Amino acid sequence: MKYLILTAFAMTFFAIQGCATTKNGIFGKDKSVQKLEKNLMKWQKKGYLVGHQDDPVYGTTWKWDYGKSDVKSVCGEYPAIMGFDLGMIELGADKNLDGVPFSRIREEIINQYSRGGVITISWHPHNPVTGKSAWDNSGNAVKAVLYGGAQHSKFEIWLNAVAQFINSLRTADGRKIPVIFRPWHEMSGSWFWWGSKSCTADNYISLYQMTSDYMKSRGVNNILYCFSPNSENNDNEEHFLKYYPGDEYVDIIGVDIYQFDKTGETYAKNLNDELNLLTKIGKEHNKLICLAETGFRNTPDSTWFTKILKPVIDKYPISYMLLWRNAWDQPEENFGPAPEKSCAKDFREFYKADNTLFINDIK
Repeated sequence: MKYLILTAFAMTFFAIQGCATTKNGIFGKDKSVQKLEKNLMKWQKKGYLVGHQDDPVYGTTWKWDYGKSDVKSVCGEYPAIMGFDLGMIELGADKNLDGVPFSRIREEIINQYSRGGVITISWHPHNPVTGKSAWDNSGNAVKAVLYGGAQHSKFEIWLNAVAQFINSLRTADGRKIPVIFRPWHEMSGSWFWWGSKSCTADNYISLYQMTSDYMKSRGVNNILYCFSPNSENNDNEEHFLKYYPGDEYVDIIGVDIYQFDKTGETYAKNLNDELNLLTKIGKEHNKLICLAETGFRNTPDSTWFTKILKPVIDKYPISYMLLWRNAWDQPEENFGPAPEKSCAKDFREFYKADNTLFINDIK
């Protein structure tokens, strides 16, 4: 009952004060996240942060070891940015959708921040209508979780679980740890329940704004929000921004794009087109830009990092790029470097470049 009263009060207060649609909300941005934003702008002048999803919790041949990292094993340094996912926290689970305990995720986020690194968080919540995974796009779920929808009350409990986790990210002396939060990504595709074939653009925008407003109502002010469509059919600015929730709700604009062709020619062209468009949009909206997810499944091209990826991203002012995870239990879910992979030597050359920033470059 107390939770419902507080939530109702917060929403009423926002409506009265007109704060729900301001970028900083009633609470404003925590000092830590203001500093992160300034640092990203500063580092962007030197190059781009190199990141890896789930880097310190498992790799291609190991799991749950402490102090280990496929990236570090290859080049001797941790990545500058690490990604983690909160999928299944909405269900009250103690482990996320990839089997990583949330207590371990919290611990590794604190470790990464302590060593001077950056953290990005994604969230793949289950379909609130069907109870199936985020990849079940049936049930008109977005409309169901919006204000007045049949699943809205349940969804607020889900949002509260995310808010509590992010609010728990603190240093030993109680200071908040800033994170880049990337909810509702790849909406221009059709595979998620919040994707293009499962909701209207207006409903998606309402979902994104509602998420941000709710986080503010719970005192979550240590977030930079990243908006990242996938590359499917984003051939012009109007289409790219079809689902854009507004400048007051976004701090970073990114794109998710992977290589699927064998030679890399199609990937390089698409990546070039996307980043060219992203650079233009970033300047127009005064936003940082990033390559929010990328990779080549199993990286069979031994020179992929220096011959395919780097020549393209070097041309654009991205703040960071994130390679997707190296799953120990799914050989096909393998996108980063690892000691036993043929691309390891090439990744070390990628690492040596002045504009590829790893943890020691941003301390």
